[in-house]
Amino acid sequence: MGKIDIAIIAVTVIFTLIGLIKGLMKQLLSFAGWLGSLIASFLLVKPVTGLLSKTPLGANINGKVADWIATKGEIFNQPLDIGTAGAQISEGISQLGLPKFIADAIAKWFNVSGSESDVTLAEVLGPAIGNIILTGITFIALFILLLILFKILTGLLNKVANKGIIGAVNRILGAALGLVKALVFVSLAMLLLSVVSGVIPALKDFLVTDMGLGSEGFGIGKFFYENNPLLGLLKGTFNFKDVLSYFG
Repeated sequence: MGKIDIAIIAVTVIFTLIGLIKGLMKQLLSFAGWLGSLIASFLLVKPVTGLLSKTPLGANINGKVADWIATKGEIFNQPLDIGTAGAQISEGISQLGLPKFIADAIAKWFNVSGSESDVTLAEVLGPAIGNIILTGITFIALFILLLILFKILTGLLNKVANKGIIGAVNRILGAALGLVKALVFVSLAMLLLSVVSGVIPALKDFLVTDMGLGSEGFGIGKFFYENNPLLGLLKGTFNFKDVLSYFG
C-alpha cells in the first residue's frame, strides 16, 4: 500500500466520522443556515441601511467621514462650482486613492443643485462614502445576527433529530453524506494530480512508483487515477465529439 492509498483511506475515514458525528440533519441545516443568512442579508441590507442612515449613528459616520476627507487636501475644502462640480468630484475622489475611471463613474451619481453651491467637496462626499461604510457595517452585522439565529434553530432541530430511531438514521445518513464528500474530494484531488503530473516529471515518477501505474494489481489510488468517477460523469453528461464538431 502506497502513500497515496493511505492518504485516501485517511480522508475517507475522517469525512465519514465527521458525518457520523454531525448527522445528516445538522450538516444540511448548517449549509442552509449559511446560505439563508447570506441571502437574507442581501435582501435586508438596503432597507435597514436606509433606516440607520436617519439615526444619530448615520449622521455620526457621515460627519466623521467628512472630517477625514477634509484633511486630505485643499480641494476638499473649497466650495463647489456648479458648472464644474462633476469634474471637481471626480478629481477629489481620485485624490482619495481610487482609479480615475472609478472616480468618474462615482461622480455621475452626484447631482449638485444651485442651492448647494456653498457646500464643500468634503461635505458632498462625506454622506456618500459614509453611506457605503454604513452599508458594509450593516451587511456584516445582519449576516452575523442571522447566522446566530440560524445556529440556535439548527441546534433545536438537531436535538429532535438525534432522538431514538430518528437519531440513528440521522447519523447513518450523515456518515453516508460524509462518504460521498470524501469520494468527491478524492476524485477532484486525483484529477488535479493527473493534470499537474503531466507538466511536472518528478511528480509523475512519484505517482508511477507509489501507485504502481502501468502494472497489474489493484490499488485505491491507482483505481481513482485510472478510473476517475468524475471523468465518467463528464463523459456521460457531455458528448465531446459533438462539442468538438463545432470547431471542426
